[in-house]
Order: sequence, then structure tokens, then C-alpha cells
Amino acid sequence: MRFIDKIYLVVFAFSVFTLSLWAAHTDSISFETTQPTTIGTTQLNPGNYELRAQEGQSELQVIHDGKVIATVPCQWTQLTNKAADSEVISSNNQVTGVQFAGRTESIQFNR
Repeated sequence: MRFIDKIYLVVFAFSVFTLSLWAAHTDSISFETTQPTTIGTTQLNPGNYELRAQEGQSELQVIHDGKVIATVPCQWTQLTNKAADSEVISSNNQVTGVQFAGRTESIQFNR
């Protein structure tokens, strides 16, 4: 293999690697709770949080003060239409789902 062919091979491999990183989409939403709330098996105290999920991953990160404080298992489900707004869905101080504006998938948590 000639030197120039090796360079093309390295450039191609690097391009494939960086393209896959660039293609991964991360969604996030700010979430404020005024009372103790559960998400998955994690108990959240009152405060401000960021909920972050990467497309294709089956976990949601809960971030408080810039630190990941929990990783919660989740599943993506198909919506009939794109979500108009980002929203944290909860019932009885239990987060049951998260949807992100413009997405046709939402996150659901096992109960």
C-alpha cells in the first residue's frame, strides 16, 4: 500500500468516526420541582434540574448544579405528531415521561 493510500484511509476512518459523533443528537430540558419528586428510582429534592437524553440511548441523565446526580433507565416511544413543546410529564410527584419540542419520540419511565 502506497503512502498516499494510507493517508486517504486514515482520513476516511477519521471522517466516519467524527460523523457518527456529530450525528448523535442530545435533547435536554430544564425542570424545577418545589416538592420531593421521584424520577425512576431516584428521589429529587426541591430545586432546579436539567434532564438530558441522547438519541438512541435508553437512559436519561439528571443534572443538578452541573453534575450528573443520577442516570435513570428509560424507553423511547413514538408519538403520533411532533411535540409542540418540551414538557416533563408527572403525576403524584412521580415523573412519568419527558417530551422534547419538535421530536416524534418521547421518553417514558417504567413504573
